[in-house]
Amino acid sequence: MNLRFVGYLSALVMIAIGAGIMVSGGVSAAYGDPDMVRLFFSGALCFVVGLPLWAVSRSAARAYIGFREGFVAVLVAWVAATVFGAVPYLVVGVFGPLDALFESISGFTTTGASVLTDFDQPHGIMFWRSLTHWYGGMGIVVLVIALLPAIGGGAIRLFAAEAPGPVAERLTPRLRDTAKHLWLIYVGLSALETLVLMGLGTGPFHALTHTFGTMATGGFSPFAGSVGEFGDWRIEIVITVFAVLAGGNFGLYFALLSGRRWNLFRDPEFRLYLSIMTISVVVVAVSLIIAKSHMSLAHAFRQSLFQVVSLQTTTGYVTADFDQWNSFAKTLLVMLMFLGGCAGSTAGGFKVVRFLVLAKNAGRIFAQAVHPKAVLPVRIGRRVVPEHVRASVLGLFFLWVTTFVIGTLLLSAANVSMVTAASAVAATLNNVGPGLELVGATLNYAPIDAFGKVVLMALMLLGRLELLAVMLPFTRVFWSR
Repeated sequence: MNLRFVGYLSALVMIAIGAGIMVSGGVSAAYGDPDMVRLFFSGALCFVVGLPLWAVSRSAARAYIGFREGFVAVLVAWVAATVFGAVPYLVVGVFGPLDALFESISGFTTTGASVLTDFDQPHGIMFWRSLTHWYGGMGIVVLVIALLPAIGGGAIRLFAAEAPGPVAERLTPRLRDTAKHLWLIYVGLSALETLVLMGLGTGPFHALTHTFGTMATGGFSPFAGSVGEFGDWRIEIVITVFAVLAGGNFGLYFALLSGRRWNLFRDPEFRLYLSIMTISVVVVAVSLIIAKSHMSLAHAFRQSLFQVVSLQTTTGYVTADFDQWNSFAKTLLVMLMFLGGCAGSTAGGFKVVRFLVLAKNAGRIFAQAVHPKAVLPVRIGRRVVPEHVRASVLGLFFLWVTTFVIGTLLLSAANVSMVTAASAVAATLNNVGPGLELVGATLNYAPIDAFGKVVLMALMLLGRLELLAVMLPFTRVFWSR
């Protein structure tokens, strides 16, 4: 185990976190807020720890990175990001230690499950809160790979440990170029959304913070009432469109920009992603009209569109208290949380392509029963799914369900109702944010006790790194020769 490389990657992440906190301090300076000095101090603290660690470990920059170093380095880097990302909350005095860590890990994992109850905070700290989403959306380790050519050939192991989806796909021959192109698309879409929101009169601060939450599919908003406080259908439409884009595969966008125009709509996962979303919007809207006969057709579709897209893409913004909707609509929304977005997106959840593989595999079982000697590969479009990928999807599905069950049992021990426990676990494991009842759309996670918060924090990290990157280092087989 090359611990020097683990320290090197963690140091780079600390420096990146420090830079983001410094930018947040600059936002406070622009608005003349009192948290400016404390934010600069928090950023300086990251540099004080990160720079010396980088200096003593930088010789490991081009060292061989085995699978152990890859998984351990990514896990330690995310823990470091959580700890140092919590420093501004502590120094400014917004939270105590546990709540600061909870808000920090919720931000970086793009979960958006908040414990903030007082939204009358300075601009700088609220900007940092949203910026943690943007860092975590495309991935802080992927950002490091994109910016620093000093990481050697083992970077694919880092990329695979952090990137969402069953396969870490190269878009270009050089992995650094792949990471750079992903981040450039991410930045470009973010800039476009910010400009559109500013054009609708939100102002630069609210445009940026809501863009961070949308493109990272995070959900932190400077408003207690989330996007609903705008009360503007045009802003809701813009955020909906960009949330749909954020939940799509960024590799397809790269292909589109490279001239392969039809790849986007020929992709089976992307078509299924849009189809499920469209059907769910219609079904939920109809259920709202039936359950609330006084609701107009336009209002029902407006509420359904935003909430379905927000929860399926795991963005977590809200414009309505969906906890007050009929049981059918609430059940469907929770199911969409598990579905999530596409592989290669910033969305959480199990991913559409994995459910597609599971469905194709189920069809194969039926066909094999009728034709036991036939060779029946599982195909997604024209591509045959390799046997090891199919096996890994089946294994991950088992782990995902098991984690949900164990998490629900553990959270139930925190003396909350079954609905609260199950929805909170679903919302954090799938990096969505809002759940039902005690953690509903208009409420937050502040009432959960310390044990429950620790459980939910672990679930957020498990969901963001898709279980294996967190679980593997704690298994015996990982360390066996």
